[in-house]
Amino acid sequence: MIKPYFSIIDRYVSRELLLTWLAVTLVLMLILTSSTLARLLGRAAEGAMPSDAVLPLLGITSLRYFILIIPLTMYLGVLLCFSRLYKDNEMAALGACGVGMGRLYRPLLMIVVPVSLLILLLTLYVTPWISQQTQVMKSEISNRSELTGLVAGRFNQSQSSDAIMFLERQSDDGLKMENVFFHQTQQTRQNIETAAAAESYKDENDRKFIVFVNGQNYEGQPGHSNYRITQYEKHGIYVPESELAARPVKRKEALSTSEIWQSKLPAHQAELQWRLSIPIAAILMAILALPLSYTTPRKGRYSKLALAILLYLIYSNMLGVAQNWVEFKKVPSWLGMWWVHGFAVMLILFWWSRRAGGIKVFLRNTIYAKS
Repeated sequence: MIKPYFSIIDRYVSRELLLTWLAVTLVLMLILTSSTLARLLGRAAEGAMPSDAVLPLLGITSLRYFILIIPLTMYLGVLLCFSRLYKDNEMAALGACGVGMGRLYRPLLMIVVPVSLLILLLTLYVTPWISQQTQVMKSEISNRSELTGLVAGRFNQSQSSDAIMFLERQSDDGLKMENVFFHQTQQTRQNIETAAAAESYKDENDRKFIVFVNGQNYEGQPGHSNYRITQYEKHGIYVPESELAARPVKRKEALSTSEIWQSKLPAHQAELQWRLSIPIAAILMAILALPLSYTTPRKGRYSKLALAILLYLIYSNMLGVAQNWVEFKKVPSWLGMWWVHGFAVMLILFWWSRRAGGIKVFLRNTIYAKS
């Protein structure tokens, strides 16, 4: 009878690891997405951005968060998965059957390697696209008319002039408004409009107007008697176009991988190494999480969580520092950010030797681990 390459232990451990990783990823994504949604809705309520741009920005931002947190969620998933096995004495049972830590890396890598390859594809090809779309959307929002950012039930302050507009209700497309109040200061004179309705209008030259319907106009200088009051059926006010924002220049984050691969600029080399470092960090941190996950039933599965988060923060901050050093030519490009991964390898060897009872036992268990 042919022995299957993946045993029952491999399938069991890999399934537990996959479920734990997905649960951790879901929780962190819900936290980040909800906080981002609250921030975007607040900006939309303030009129700083149109409401129809909330969902596209939320989707792009959430995708960026997903790519960046995969190394962290994989690291925590491995840690929590094996900590639970230790807590429930399942690791002790596996050890009694001759299954050591070296043997457990096979089901671990069954999950970590495909996920790391997915991260590699996302960081090399999807992340630049996300940065490009973010720049384009911000430019489009800056170039929109202020009429698209009006909010019913509040006083809307113009960003380009001393004008305030209040509307009680508006249509879903934002073009028609009811019970409108408009106040504008022009040098020493004030212009006040009150109307039962108003709507946005474009003439044949594509100039934008606000057309007030069935209202009154008050125009004059405060403290003087030369006020003019006019009742009208329709009255239009020209809305000058804001200065168009310049076409967004591609930042290094928005450049394609092929462009920065061929470039010799230090900033582009730093960006390339950063994109490659994310999947490498996912593999190294997952490997570190296995010996770090050791615990006892009395301590519980979360006993090493604080230490694990501290090590991750040190590692991620060192990657950020190394990226800046490469960009500003403080380290040679051949060294780049790779020394940080070397530090992570040394950390893995330290925890492995500590968990295995010494470096000699560690090497013996690694070489002669049962297949």
